Parts: sequence; C-alpha cells; structure tokens
Amino acid sequence: MLVSVIVPVYKVERYLDECVASIVAQTYRNLEILLVDDGSPDDCPAICDDWAEKDDRIRVIHKPNGGLSDARNAGLTRATGDCIYFVDSDDTIAPNLVERAVATMREYDADLVMFQFDTISENDVPLVSDYRHNDFDTVMVMTPEEGIKAQVKAEIDGYFWSFLAAAPIYKDHGFSFPVGRKIEDMARICNVIGEARRIVRIPEVLYHYRLRKGSITSGWSPQLIKDWMKAADDREAYILDRYPDLKGFMRLQQLTFFANLDYETIRQSVTASLHIDPEDANELRRRIDRLRKDMDDSGDAVPESTDSLLDMLKDSVDDAVDDFKDNFKEIRDDWIRISRGWKEYMHDKETDRD
Repeated sequence: MLVSVIVPVYKVERYLDECVASIVAQTYRNLEILLVDDGSPDDCPAICDDWAEKDDRIRVIHKPNGGLSDARNAGLTRATGDCIYFVDSDDTIAPNLVERAVATMREYDADLVMFQFDTISENDVPLVSDYRHNDFDTVMVMTPEEGIKAQVKAEIDGYFWSFLAAAPIYKDHGFSFPVGRKIEDMARICNVIGEARRIVRIPEVLYHYRLRKGSITSGWSPQLIKDWMKAADDREAYILDRYPDLKGFMRLQQLTFFANLDYETIRQSVTASLHIDPEDANELRRRIDRLRKDMDDSGDAVPESTDSLLDMLKDSVDDAVDDFKDNFKEIRDDWIRISRGWKEYMHDKETDRD
C-alpha cells in the first residue's frame, strides 16, 4: 500500500529539515513524499531540491504562491498513493506514524484513522496542552455520522494532519480545499469524515504540533473571523446535503455554541482592536434568529436557559458595537449567572440519558 505524504512549504526554512527528516525516517517505507514549494521566498525551494537528491521517494512541486489550500490541492492532484496524509512543514511526526495508521486500517477494515498529538515550542520544548481531541484512552470505532457529530461538538479537531485517509475519500468525491481563505481545515474536515466507511481513533501520540508566532492562525483579525464563519457555513452545507437527518442536531449545536460565547471574550476582542463590524454584528443576530426559527419549524425544543443566553449574546454584541457604555458589569454578571444554569441543565440532560 503506497502512502502519499503531502507537505505544503512556505517560509519555514528554520524547521523544514527537521520536518522532512521525520518523514523520511518513517518505519513504513512505501511512501511517496510530495514537497509543494508554494513560491517560498527563502531557502525552502533549495532545501526541498536537496532532499529530493537524497531520497528518490521525494518529488518537489515548485509553484507560484497561492496559499496553503492551493498548495495542498496541487499535492493532492499529483498524489498517486492508496492513502493520503498531510503534514505541516513546521511540525514533525513520530517515526511509526504511518506504520501504526496503516496497521490500524488493516486491523479494523477502516478507511480513516485518527490519532493524538502533542505540542512543542519553536525550540522543540514540549508544551502543556489540553485539546479535547486527545481526550480518550481506548480505541474508538465510529460511523461517519458519529464522527461528524463528534467533530461538530469539538471532540474531534479539524486538523488534516491528525488523520490518515484512504485516497478514494478525496479522489472519488471531487474534494478540494477552498483557495484564498484561512480556516480551511474546518471548512472541509466533515467532507472527509462523511465520505469514510469506518473511522478508527487510536490513543497514541503520533504528531508533534509546533506552536509559533508566525503560523497562519497565530493571530486573530476581522478577516480571520469572517473566514471562520465561511468555514462554519461550508461545513454545515455539506452535512445538511449529505446527512439531512442531522439537521436538528446541527441547529441545536450552533445555538449551543453561540450560547456559550463569553461576554468577556467579546469585550476583549473589541479592546484588542479586533473591532466588531456593525454588519458582522447584524449578521450574527440574524443567524441566531434563523436558527431559532428553524428549530421552531422543525418542532425541536430549545432549552429555556439557552434562549436566555442567546438573548444576552445579542444584547452584548449591541453593547460591544456601542462601546459597552455603562452596563458591562451588570450584563457580565447576568451572563455568568445564566450560563451556570445552562450548564447545570445540560449536565442533568446527560445524566438522564445515562
């Protein structure tokens, strides 16, 4: 079984050798390694060519800069493997990552294998992290529907380097990453999960995710927030088209997400000069109203405490746009009080199900 490893490369000359070395050193040897030089202005193009001279499994694609999605799409087009795996060029992978993923595929007759990851600093120092994605300690076998629900509930992260997938999941469904936008993983993760036959999650740390200042999503901006909303819309559109029975689940999850937004976070976003645009604020309010109406039309009940939190959120956005005036502390205190009641309600619901 040939595994294609796709590595988009841009302005990572400090980390690229370490990344490629970790791929070349895989205990599973039947690899096709595609280094996609996305018009990098530093020494990355030469570093890629040097690696291709050392290892005949490596092919280099030099292309004009088009962004991460464009680079991934270029690699995906050229990939010929039975399985596809993406690696970010400033990260590293465990020596047995591909071996363990392929072995798990064969053992469980799965076409999508997910694993855990840890975090490292720019200087390779291990960092403490607490991702819900890693919060399991036994092998989990899931249907596509179960995987989608877990992803929407943030129990599975959207990182494309956190799983290895059979190539037909991409090749047979016209898959491509959205070019010209960020948050591309969230926009397409459910397209992969939804086209799998069987998903297996293994409790093994096989990827080392580097947190650094220069990464694409290291800083928030108004445009990044808009890209996030587009990604959420893309994800929802795919799920509702492919799995229409999940419509009620999706509506409630979105309302729950908005209900959990912290008023303090909104305040800090404004004071940090992220500036909530009035048009964005209006769209947020309209989106909440649409979701509520969809829930009412479908006959699905929205918990009263969630409704209260949503009203508070809409009020808080209005106040943020108006520079918060004089009632920040009062609304924040109410927010905390109602949020506590909402969490108790959700805990009781889970207890009743058990």
